[in-house]
Amino acid sequence: DVTSLPINNFWLISLPTLPFTLSSPALGLLLVFRTNAAYTRWITGRDAWARISTHGKNLVRMASIFSSDADAVEDFSKVVWLYCRTVMNKLSSPDEDEEVYQEQVREIFEDSPIAEKIMSSPDRAISAWKELSIQLHSLPASDPKALIETDKSIIILGECTSTCEKIYSSPVPLVYTRHTARFLTLWILLLPCALWSSFTSVGTAWAVVPACGVMAFFLFGVDELAMQLEEPFSILPMQVFCDQILESNQVMVGTEDITRENEEN
Repeated sequence: DVTSLPINNFWLISLPTLPFTLSSPALGLLLVFRTNAAYTRWITGRDAWARISTHGKNLVRMASIFSSDADAVEDFSKVVWLYCRTVMNKLSSPDEDEEVYQEQVREIFEDSPIAEKIMSSPDRAISAWKELSIQLHSLPASDPKALIETDKSIIILGECTSTCEKIYSSPVPLVYTRHTARFLTLWILLLPCALWSSFTSVGTAWAVVPACGVMAFFLFGVDELAMQLEEPFSILPMQVFCDQILESNQVMVGTEDITRENEEN
């Protein structure tokens, strides 16, 4: 039963531990399911970006092998980077990335009409994806089969982008997040009332507050961890991925030395 104990002119409500014992498995399942769902979203997004990076580099590698036109391959490598950077822009907050995106694209493409065409498109990712195919099939190649095989990587890039868009546009239902937060908050707030009698019986009533504080720290930490993982593209270093793609492509087309000299000058 709920009892009230007078302590130093204050009334402390003492609760039985049975309700907490019965409800703790439900709270644990809520936290575990939410954390697992959030981690699945994060690892799926990370795997998708790993494939985008791999196939973006593979496109330039193949193009540099079967095409003898070095300038065309270099232009193609820039379009590969543009596609990856455009996907990042679509998965980022416009307030945080839009200005940086336009600045980087204009720096790479300078006066090329491709940059303006992509940036003015209502769906930049789709336009960049189409431009990627156009640039690939415009490369001079002695073996048409090489173009067909290389085009498979463009298809995979589109699949990975669709996976990222699905995660970005389908957040965890808000009702699930709110219900877990309410459940956890109420459980932690009432926990000292259930622990008071047990700690008082062994003469360590002072330990109720630090014990509840430690439990609250870890349980709310798990909840915060899930909240961060639910939005993987806010914590994944997508800019680093795009920079690595650009650097690797410059190495494969042989322009990394020129770029380094320009930066030093």
